Amino acid sequence: FTHSTDKEEGVRTMAAECLGSLTCLQPSEILPQLKDLASKHSGTKVSDDASEEEKDAAKKDALACWTVATAVKFAIAGKVDPEQLGPFMPTFLALLKEEDLLVKNTALLMVYSAVHHKPQLVTGLMHEHILPSLYELACLNLKRVVDMGPFKHTVDDALPLRKASLSIFATCLEKCPSSIDIAAFMPVLAKALEDVEDVQLQAHQICISMCTRHPVPVANSVESFVEPLEKTLNKKKGQKTGTELERLNDWIKSALRVIVVLSGVDGAMSNRKFSDLVERTRKNAKYHAMLEAIDEEH
Repeated sequence: FTHSTDKEEGVRTMAAECLGSLTCLQPSEILPQLKDLASKHSGTKVSDDASEEEKDAAKKDALACWTVATAVKFAIAGKVDPEQLGPFMPTFLALLKEEDLLVKNTALLMVYSAVHHKPQLVTGLMHEHILPSLYELACLNLKRVVDMGPFKHTVDDALPLRKASLSIFATCLEKCPSSIDIAAFMPVLAKALEDVEDVQLQAHQICISMCTRHPVPVANSVESFVEPLEKTLNKKKGQKTGTELERLNDWIKSALRVIVVLSGVDGAMSNRKFSDLVERTRKNAKYHAMLEAIDEEH
């Protein structure tokens, strides 16, 4: 516990791993201490005009919360007794609402671990403690421009949060679909389809999976997918060569695969906007080779 606020991430990770293992061995002893640590250091809000001392204290609080979430993540993966951990989960899930982005991200990874290894830990807590944060973080955008002398570089601090949120949704759809509101998730999926490449590829996989598992909400939402999918299809290749060009072609092919699978969903082709997209795409000579390959897969 004394290393829970260490400045070195490697040290904190080792401390969290040890705490996770100890939680599996002695849950009744360690879990109340983890809860106390989270309660003591969470809820810190720092204003822009805060003193350096206040900012340092807030940073220390964030590190402690990070360690708690990481320890719980390790404990879940290490097969901690869910009956012992269950009553403490609302406290640990509150870390999703912390201001610090690293704490938010680690809390998301903790939720992912729970959904993946022990869905019974979170299914009853989804609507009140998890989904509101997931909907918010899956659409969060925090872009800033970093001046690097001769050129400027745009950084999106919220990208890891969006990716982690989508991973949780994908795993929920597989492991505990009844715990999420599918209709409320569809606008999140549509927004992910117009995100950066990594997020789009995640969204493509989710979309394809949902076509067989949840065809009705997919067919009802298919119009909202048209514009983002078409934007991906129309990506300019410019001067790209080699691996860059191959990567772009794989991205476009992924979007084409989504369109092909969606077109097989009952009711999807009844939507005029979507059926027009399918027709335009099928007629476009530049997609013929990719579509043939995709048709052979199916």
